[in-house]
Amino acid sequence: MKPDLKSLLPGVERIAREAGAEIMKFYEAGARSYTKADESPVTDADYASEKIILPQLSGLFDVPIVSEEAVSSGYKPDISKGTFWTVDPLDGTQEFIDRTGAFVVAISLVVDNKPVLGVIYHPALGIMYSAAGPGTAMKTGPDGEQFPLGVTGEAPEQMRLLLSEARADMPKVKGYLSQKFNDVAAKIDSTPGVLRACQVADNMADMSFICPTRREGRTKWWDVAPGQAIVEAAGGKVEGLDGSEIVYDATDLQVPPLVNISPNRAAKPKSP
Repeated sequence: MKPDLKSLLPGVERIAREAGAEIMKFYEAGARSYTKADESPVTDADYASEKIILPQLSGLFDVPIVSEEAVSSGYKPDISKGTFWTVDPLDGTQEFIDRTGAFVVAISLVVDNKPVLGVIYHPALGIMYSAAGPGTAMKTGPDGEQFPLGVTGEAPEQMRLLLSEARADMPKVKGYLSQKFNDVAAKIDSTPGVLRACQVADNMADMSFICPTRREGRTKWWDVAPGQAIVEAAGGKVEGLDGSEIVYDATDLQVPPLVNISPNRAAKPKSP
């Protein structure tokens, strides 16, 4: 049975807010941090957020959940039917530890191996990005005011690019850009990849790259799917650096290097 995405969305938004509020308690009081087997950081706030999210998502729509900390602990969800949740209970754990405020709760629903619902909540700012299908992408401010995301006008002539200096495989990024564009203004941004995807959906940038270094390997689904659902619902595009479609059907739960393209840029005809 296909889920009713618009009916599910308010519940997912509520869960993300609740998890975000719990994260902020740890942020204000201080949270213990640990190092996982893959040498990435994790904190008590990650675990507390996940503990809130998982049972409530199952109550909304009972399908497998691919969640970062559960998977890191050895859980292997059955994703063979192609419909499942992805959860990053605290995306930006290092930024949380460094107290930059640049961390989010990120949730998506994948149906037929494609992300169709996404919620990204920035608890330090009280800002939420969400979408449940084409034309539904929305930014909600801390006061509850909502702003639709989509094509707003002409894309600027000069490209505005977001990438993470620490995590970008620059030869691949440059190769992608050289095939399509000449004039690029790059901005190094340390925010989580899903939050940079939201900036693209909001036409604050033309592209953001999620392209880890060889040492870090490939990117996990929970890092990408929520942002992809929002970018595509806003009229943007998400694709591999070779132009391939991003499909969530691999047993290693990973996606190749990719780029998020803004609605305005996606709507602009390519230069000859």
